Amino acid sequence: MRSGISILVLISLTPGLAALGAQASRLPPLPQLNVQEFPVETQKQVQESYDAARRHPDDPAAAGKLGMLLDLYDRPEAAVLCYQRAHQQAPQAFRWLYFWGSLLLKSKKRQEAVPILKEGLRLRPDYPPAEFKLAEALVETAQVEEAGNIYEALVKKYPQSAEAHYGLGRVRAAQGDTARAVELYGQACELFPTYGPAHYALALAYRKLGHSDKAQEQMRIYEPNKNIVPPLDDPLRDEMRDLDMSAASYVERGVFLEQVGRLEDAIQATEKAARLNPKFVLAHANLVTLYGRAGNLQKAEEEYRAVMALNPDQFPKAHYDYGVLLMAKGERREAEKAFRRAIQTDPSFAQAHNHLGYLLEQEGELAEAMAEFRKAIESVPGDRQAHFNLGRILVNQGKYQEGIEQLLQTLTPVDASTPAYLYALGAAYGRAGERQKAREYLRQARTEAAARGQSKLLADINQDLLTLEGPDAPH
Repeated sequence: MRSGISILVLISLTPGLAALGAQASRLPPLPQLNVQEFPVETQKQVQESYDAARRHPDDPAAAGKLGMLLDLYDRPEAAVLCYQRAHQQAPQAFRWLYFWGSLLLKSKKRQEAVPILKEGLRLRPDYPPAEFKLAEALVETAQVEEAGNIYEALVKKYPQSAEAHYGLGRVRAAQGDTARAVELYGQACELFPTYGPAHYALALAYRKLGHSDKAQEQMRIYEPNKNIVPPLDDPLRDEMRDLDMSAASYVERGVFLEQVGRLEDAIQATEKAARLNPKFVLAHANLVTLYGRAGNLQKAEEEYRAVMALNPDQFPKAHYDYGVLLMAKGERREAEKAFRRAIQTDPSFAQAHNHLGYLLEQEGELAEAMAEFRKAIESVPGDRQAHFNLGRILVNQGKYQEGIEQLLQTLTPVDASTPAYLYALGAAYGRAGERQKAREYLRQARTEAAARGQSKLLADINQDLLTLEGPDAPH
């Protein structure tokens, strides 16, 4: 006897697929396509697949492959026709049901996706991506009890799966068990620390429980990670992606790979995008960033020149990233020009304001530097680095309370930067003559630095504490 998800699927067969089988005589037609509407780098591929499907109308593989291409290139309605046709011609083939159900789910047609995915799992109950997609579709259609059964089984089978814990958390939240949802969301975030949707859900759950500080901290983590989700091993999806000749999709893949820390893979994907479509400015702009992170300054400069030749004002981040590279090379004047160009293109570009302010400060133009830091804060009120830079200048000018107010804005979220910010705040209180506050924050800084193994910073903090507390102070 099968167990877990297989039993669930076997007892949950719906009439949707049976009705579809009864209509098998009405084979869906192949969609009418105008290949000129596709990205230029994909047109030949689509035309060849379209011709093959028309030449071999009884071949489910031909219809299915055309559906995969249409799915890849964002023609969902046409792709569904192809998947339906392939399934009716080969009803025991799991792949066409899986692609079909996945596309319906992606297209937010969740109610329609449920029976398709269930039928697919009846044919192949051991394919985890289909289990996850079915559970997601059930949650989205308020079938939370059934979804909970699946997610519970997934958590047991895959205890290191952040997605399984997050999904079960959603179920518990929908059932009103917010405390348990918090536990599950927290486990998901521990398993995959940049899991954007899990941090967002955890923030909402904390807010519901009245923990506003914790909710705010989770929202701060969520903001830079909004679209990051754990990678899921999905051989069928990878097979589809291998067909992809769209430059835009390779750029998207590069962005995702960079977000999950796979820098070399991100570079390869983005390089392929640039090869597929040399005039695709976004690919070149992203390569400026990626090569810069990899330390390949020559390649980064080549890509920046490509951006300038194609469309210099479309992507302000390319100017910013190039400015960062120039700073690393010590070319401060040229870096300043790059940051100003980024700001000219996007006046709300906080990072560019921040870096420009730093350069101006180094040149002794303090008023101008402070103005840039304030502009960064206006654009992104939670910009810790801008608050720190502005606060540091104010303290150095003897404007202690104003500076301390800025430095207090740097203390959340708690991360590897927190010890240095606490240290700066403690030093500011010390210079302001508030020795008790200074000791309080320096001790916090010492604890945080020690916990993170930041030995050099720890030595500096201990030295300052020794000055404040005397030679008998504990280290």
